[in-house]
Amino acid sequence: MFPYRELADGRRFRCAQCGRIKRVKYVPVSDLCRACAARNAAEKKRSIPNIPVSLADNLIVTKAIEIRLRKRAKRDVPPTRVEKLGDNVSKLSIIVFWGSAYFVAHAIFPEFSYFFWLTIIGWAFGIPYAVIWVIDRLLYKSRKERAERIAGRIAELAEQRRKAIEEALRFYQSPEWSAARKLKIKEDGPFCKECRKHIKDDIDITVDHIRPRSKFPELALDRTNLRVLCRSCNSKKGARWLD
Repeated sequence: MFPYRELADGRRFRCAQCGRIKRVKYVPVSDLCRACAARNAAEKKRSIPNIPVSLADNLIVTKAIEIRLRKRAKRDVPPTRVEKLGDNVSKLSIIVFWGSAYFVAHAIFPEFSYFFWLTIIGWAFGIPYAVIWVIDRLLYKSRKERAERIAGRIAELAEQRRKAIEEALRFYQSPEWSAARKLKIKEDGPFCKECRKHIKDDIDITVDHIRPRSKFPELALDRTNLRVLCRSCNSKKGARWLD
């Protein structure tokens, strides 16, 4: 997965990203340790362009947000028992017919011949896909109704997200938050509570809610729930609840 080049000098290697010194036998071509290389590969795989997607009621979200909302909507609108049964039968038919194709063909045509291989192909591919097609026809109406409910749920979640963003903007632009933020920075000074470094630029100073404001709105202006973080550490935390 991670190609290596020449033998490392003294078997000591410093990662170009995290800066940690690793004891290795060979130097990676990417100059990254395995952990950083795996993290970068995972982030690259997850990254999705910010393509605008139009939903119902003239709501616009990015493609990444739409995928996230769709996953949640599918959990909120689960398939019916009949749909689950149809999906299981479709999967089981593929396994059963593929696994038994050779034995059925050998029972009908003991000798290897043109009809022997034709039977295998028909039994392994033709019959399973015929079963799947019949199931799809029978469940077409039910699946269409679920798809419509999922689309409606996505629109509801997008509307809730829009209202939450507007509420957050009103809160962070309020004079109460501005006063609480300035007082917390004055009390703790320009020092990040996470990485312990001195924050030199005012633009990098952020005041973070230890318990997220979205989950604990009653602690939004409680100074015991606030702490000074640099912008980098605040971005890494996201909305996680840190004890």
